[in-house]
Amino acid sequence: MKNLSMAVVVREGRVLIQERFRRSEGMVLEFPGGSIDSGETPEVAAARELWEETGLEQLAVKGAFQAENEFGGKIHYVVFEGNRSTAPTEVDSTRQQTFFWLEPTQIPVEEFHAADADFIEHQLEQFL
Repeated sequence: MKNLSMAVVVREGRVLIQERFRRSEGMVLEFPGGSIDSGETPEVAAARELWEETGLEQLAVKGAFQAENEFGGKIHYVVFEGNRSTAPTEVDSTRQQTFFWLEPTQIPVEEFHAADADFIEHQLEQFL
């Protein structure tokens, strides 16, 4: 069982999406996020992952949502409030990251993992 926490950053009706390279999958679209370490809360894990993957830190938490993930564990979506100066940066060139601020209708849901697609289609709107 693997518990995950995703950092969903919203600003002005748009959502931060990253395209990045994963050795097992090639280029993927996803929210910044990853495994919850022992002793971490989902909120702390999401903030850590957000900083590790984008350099963003100290964003206010707007809300959260929890679901089941495809690894038999929980997946937590922690929503952070960004502003005009919220600008992610590539922190590791091997990830080949590109960042996008997309309106929900612009997100190619079919390219996301099932739990993420479900969150985008059924939960995201309440946090915008």
